[in-house]
Amino acid sequence: EISSKIFGGEGIGCSNKHYGEPWQLIQESLGRDMGDGWETARHPDRPAELVRDPKTDLVDSLLTDWAILKLGKVAPDGVSRIILDTKHFRGNYPESCLVEGCFAERGVTDERIVHEGHWFTLIRRIRLAPDAEHVFDSDFDQIENASRAVSHIRVSIFPDGGLSRVRIYGQPLEEDSTMQSNL
Repeated sequence: EISSKIFGGEGIGCSNKHYGEPWQLIQESLGRDMGDGWETARHPDRPAELVRDPKTDLVDSLLTDWAILKLGKVAPDGVSRIILDTKHFRGNYPESCLVEGCFAERGVTDERIVHEGHWFTLIRRIRLAPDAEHVFDSDFDQIENASRAVSHIRVSIFPDGGLSRVRIYGQPLEEDSTMQSNL
């Protein structure tokens, strides 16, 4: 797991940290309770009744929250597996989620990645279920751009809610190797 705090993974930014910090998403342990994950406050302008898009059956809304995770190890050959865990989030899990990747060389500031990152889709916006592990595997073509180098992940949840863990797997970069950034 190349996203883990054990390897130096960090939560470097988010749109909302009302009930938790994004670094909590990459702890090596399973989530103990909702307070051990990342949960956002409900958007104040969220309508009382959410309307679904008839084509996608997902909530038709621009309301979203995001968290950016710096991987503990760069994945030069891409991501092989992504796990989105909504454990403990039953009535307050996100309706759906989008996962994107970015590659930046060492030394690029967190602020620059947050504001200028060139993001590409890894998992298109997809419906989530409560209190469940959602596993996506490149061997089953469930991850787009699976072979692109990744150093950072942006998880966007719709419209709001909480995640217990985000786990990213891939073959890590050798310590003395260097690569060209897409920033």
